[in-house]
Parts: sequence; C-alpha cells; structure tokens
Amino acid sequence: MNSKLGWLLALLLIAPITNVMAQAEAPYREFDPMEDYLPHVKGDLRLSGSYKHWKDPKNLDWRMAGNPDENWKLNWKFMDPPFNASVHGGHFALDRGETIFKELNVKGRFAACLGARKGNLKGLRAAYPMYRPELKQVAGLEEMIERCAAKAGRVLQNGSYDNSAVSLYIANQSVGMPIKINVTSAGPLQAAYERGRKLFHTRAGRFNLACSSCHTYQIGLHLRGTVVTSPYGDVAHYPVYRTRYQLQSLHLRFAECNLDTRTQPLLPGSRPYTDIEVFLTGLTNGYPVSVPSERD
Repeated sequence: MNSKLGWLLALLLIAPITNVMAQAEAPYREFDPMEDYLPHVKGDLRLSGSYKHWKDPKNLDWRMAGNPDENWKLNWKFMDPPFNASVHGGHFALDRGETIFKELNVKGRFAACLGARKGNLKGLRAAYPMYRPELKQVAGLEEMIERCAAKAGRVLQNGSYDNSAVSLYIANQSVGMPIKINVTSAGPLQAAYERGRKLFHTRAGRFNLACSSCHTYQIGLHLRGTVVTSPYGDVAHYPVYRTRYQLQSLHLRFAECNLDTRTQPLLPGSRPYTDIEVFLTGLTNGYPVSVPSERD
C-alpha cells in the first residue's frame, strides 16, 4: 500500500475517536432557564415585583419589616442606613478602614491607583467594577485595593477584614450616589456581565443548584430560617456587617453560598466571581450606595 495512502486512512480512523474523546473531556453542565434581566434596579418589576416596596429608601413600610412573611418584599433594605440607627460592627470597620486608607495614601498615590480623580473618593464606589487597562481585565474595588496596597508594600488580601474595611470606607464616601456601570455598550464590562449572567444560571455542586435556582425562582419562599430575596439592588450595601461573620465582602458572600450548596468555593478576586459581581452590579444600577449596613 502507498505510504501516503496508509497515513491518510490512519488519520480518517483516528479522527472520530479523537472527537469523541474531546467531547468526553468537556464538563457536563446543567443550566436554569436563562432570564433576560434588565440591567437596572427597576428590572425587578419583571422578576418579583418587590421593587415598588423598596425603591424609595426614605419611605419604607416598617410594618413589612416586622412581618417575617413580608419583610422579603423590602429586600432587606430596612437594614440599610439611615433606618438601622444602632451602632454595629460595620461602624467599627469603617473607622478601621479610614485609618488604613490614610496610612496608605501618602501623597495621594493610593487613591490615584484606585482611580480617584484628584484624590476625590466621591463616586468611586458607584463606578466599580471597572475595566482596568493596565490589567487588561475588569476588576472589582477589593481586587484593586489589594493590588494598590501591594505597591505601597502592604498586604491587604482580598476578602480579609482590613481589605473590606478599606473598601467600606471608600464606599462610605459615595453614600446616596446611585450605582452606575455601563453593561449595555459593547466592551469588556458587557462581556463580563454576560459571562456573569450565564454563571448565575449554571447549576453546580452536590445539590446541583445555580444562584438563580433560589434568587430568581424561589423569591419569597422560605429557605430554612430565611426568605429568599431578589438579586436586584443587593450589591449597594457591600461590604456588609454580618452578625455571624463580622465584615463580609461580596466575593466572600459568593464563597459562603458555594459552601452552603456544597460547591467548591473560589478565591476572592477570581474571574468567575468578578463576572458575577459585574452581573449583580448591573442589576443594582440606579440604586444608591448604602453603607455601613447590617445583615443576619
């Protein structure tokens, strides 16, 4: 047999086997039905309809807050300032964050590294996550705090108490300002938003649950001792003081949810967590930054 013909026959026989092996190596994934979320806080009108109850932070119905069967309609906004006037761990974290920020911000370098214009932190939290050209990727505020602190020779690991405290202090400079990131124009943020939307609907872990399995399709229903709330407007109060876990960043909350659903958690600052952060921040567009907040 001609040697070239023999090689050709061999390739034809091997190719189907190779294709089957490649398909077998691809991980199996199940997805919840993909929702077309509106990237603005008022999009909740399509989802749970609870937005009308918490859209105006100055006029919440406190009767709902005291009713376990109805407080989910307020999306826990009754735990955001100025309604929760009691001093809690978030206030102490705020003081800690201010101290660390001032130690790092020699000649305004730390603030400049984070993206503050002329050292002014006002509005900075409302613009994160953002695309960072020097990193060639989208980054969250806590990721940039870690990177910028490292330039000053200090370790502030993403997810640590001190990192979240600095994030809380920076967020506090934007209290009352609406979250505003552009995820509708073509670019890195829109791409991250779409990846995050897909991840939000991706089932995983021992219980085979997606984020949307609870926070889209079970809103208002009891999950153990809590009632599931809408994902809209949720990002505005992070980092948040949790009475069980002290100060918690958004990425640590993702990790906690992963553990609760028996899914392998990721490190804060990982690309998948950042993509989900972009997605949820898009769903918070138009809602004001509300810190320091408290949650159970």
